[in-house]
Amino acid sequence: MRTLLRTIAATAALAALLVGASASTAFAASPSASPASVLRYDFDDEWCFDYGTSYDCSIVDATLMVTITPDGRELARIHFREEVASFNPSGVQIGSTRISSFDRSVFADGGRDETFSVTHTRSVGEYGKCVSTYLFKIVDFELQFEKYAGPGCN
Repeated sequence: MRTLLRTIAATAALAALLVGASASTAFAASPSASPASVLRYDFDDEWCFDYGTSYDCSIVDATLMVTITPDGRELARIHFREEVASFNPSGVQIGSTRISSFDRSVFADGGRDETFSVTHTRSVGEYGKCVSTYLFKIVDFELQFEKYAGPGCN
């Protein structure tokens, strides 16, 4: 359940970045004679969630950079980092999770879109340690997915 809530919170943060970027890039026309333009959006937030028997505190830092090239392509890069510390009700830390991800998408006329995403997660807690990495690519409409889950990961 905690992983689901973290995923929802992280998705909401990235959605806020993308909505802000899409609104700005929709109005940013890039004539072919002008240089590439770069737009940058930062999102930083902190929150805690109390489960009753424990609580988690999260810190999120995310950056979205959109580059619009003179030939009309749009390149979006998202750097995302979340650190979660888990505590028992008396305030003693019982675990932690660190998620780092990088996403890059290229949008071009004629359907030449490409997507690349890599996510690295490291969790330590009462059940041990888990390190996992996911690689996700879409190139020429072909999905490529690789997953590595180290010992101790479910």
